[in-house]
Amino acid sequence: MASVVSICNLALSNLGKENIATLTEATAQATACNQFYEITRDTLLQSFHWSFAGKTASLAQVTNDKPGQWAYAYSKPSDCLDIRRVRRQYSGDASSLPDLDTASDELDLPYDIEGETIYTTTETAMLRYTMRLTDPTKFSPLFVVALSWHLSVWLAMPMTRDPKIRRDAFQIAQQMQGEAAERDANQTRATSEFTSSFLEARR
Repeated sequence: MASVVSICNLALSNLGKENIATLTEATAQATACNQFYEITRDTLLQSFHWSFAGKTASLAQVTNDKPGQWAYAYSKPSDCLDIRRVRRQYSGDASSLPDLDTASDELDLPYDIEGETIYTTTETAMLRYTMRLTDPTKFSPLFVVALSWHLSVWLAMPMTRDPKIRRDAFQIAQQMQGEAAERDANQTRATSEFTSSFLEARR
């Protein structure tokens, strides 16, 4: 089961560096991992609509300071890294399947975001977004590998001072990210097709 330390150790091993026992130890490896882990994780989470990082939430209205441009304003969730779609509230009917990223985009609403405020056109807005997922046990195995290599890219210069090692790590990171994204997309598509068939059979 993945942990932050185990992911950091994968990244260090990719560079041929000694592992760490904790992130609080007084070593150069731990210091560098503390510096780069969170930004690397969040950047990779933003790079694709990972199924395990998707979240749906009802939005809380706030004062609309752009009434001439948008009908309503809402507070952006504190754990929101990237907006996927804005829609009207669902009825609660299971057939509406609000959490499926593969759902038709015909019902998507126009929106704008400024700071921590989301502007849109409906009084009952629901947001589908990529959350800042901090629990590494929720990551897929291929995402863990991709994350470790992207972290290796950040660690390469402070740990090795070798641009070639950094370039090689970047190439592998891009490859692993692509494989992880393709696998995730295929799983999401298969789940969506199964669910649609199941609901159709019940009608």
